Amino acid sequence: MIDPMFTIDGVTPVAVDPRLVAALLSPAAIVGAFVWGLLWGSFANVVIWRVPRGMSVVHPRSACTSCGAPIAWYDNIPVLSYLLLRGRCRRCRAPLSLRYLTVELLGGFIAFAFYMLHVVRPLIEGGGPGIAAWLLWTLFGLALLIITYTDLDLWVIPNAVVLPVAAVGLGVAAFDPSILGVDPIEAVVAAVGGYGLIAGLRWVYLKRRGIEALGLGDGKLLAMVGAFCGASGLFWTVAAGSIQGLLLAVPLLLVGRRVANTELKEVHGDDPELGDEDPNAGVMGVRIPFGPFLAIAALEYALLRESILDGLYWLLG
Repeated sequence: MIDPMFTIDGVTPVAVDPRLVAALLSPAAIVGAFVWGLLWGSFANVVIWRVPRGMSVVHPRSACTSCGAPIAWYDNIPVLSYLLLRGRCRRCRAPLSLRYLTVELLGGFIAFAFYMLHVVRPLIEGGGPGIAAWLLWTLFGLALLIITYTDLDLWVIPNAVVLPVAAVGLGVAAFDPSILGVDPIEAVVAAVGGYGLIAGLRWVYLKRRGIEALGLGDGKLLAMVGAFCGASGLFWTVAAGSIQGLLLAVPLLLVGRRVANTELKEVHGDDPELGDEDPNAGVMGVRIPFGPFLAIAALEYALLRESILDGLYWLLG
């Protein structure tokens, strides 16, 4: 059994009940963290489909999108049901989207990764288990997962997701800054700054070109990132999200593939503020949803904060 007073790299030791240490470091607990994420990944699939369309996430029961048959509980077990049914509806045998399986697995990975980071690692280094941090960062990661797919599908970042999660981040920073590692003033300034950055750029484009180059949903997403990750996380998300967006989107566009799953006007109609894509600008004139790239960068920061900060400090001298 690992000694609860064991220390590495000067971490202040914390006395933890050896039975709790053994339980939290057990294979069952680690697998349980992954299963916990699978369950919430399954719920994320419901949110991704229903919330942008103004539907309840509670009623009615999930149903096959082809034949409308309600899905029984035993056909709604994350990952397992999909594999047993071979990716098809039990009743009509219509194929089910691979996305359901993908989102569930990503939810499992998010919960597992944050469990290792905030529960397992602190215990090994001699600290206390950050169970609250694990749950909160898992919530943050799942919100980013949902935002990625709603923006790819419908060019929408749902207020029902970003605003409550941003409020949770601000509330936790005010209650106990050590949980997320961000003090309340920084959390507020970063949240307001993230929203203000997008709102300001949007205003400039509307004023000078008469088009909406950025949606306010991106600003609300950055407010959520600022509330959880602080100023450094906001900086990384904007910078890395922009660079990675170019590196991922441009090759796709060059081979004739769109980033989004729908056309912007197909979803939002002929709003004059949307303007038109410039056919003479090549791939640089094609609109892409920015939310997924911001979400990827924010998740990178949440999982790799120490390495990213070390790199930033090194670059800045």
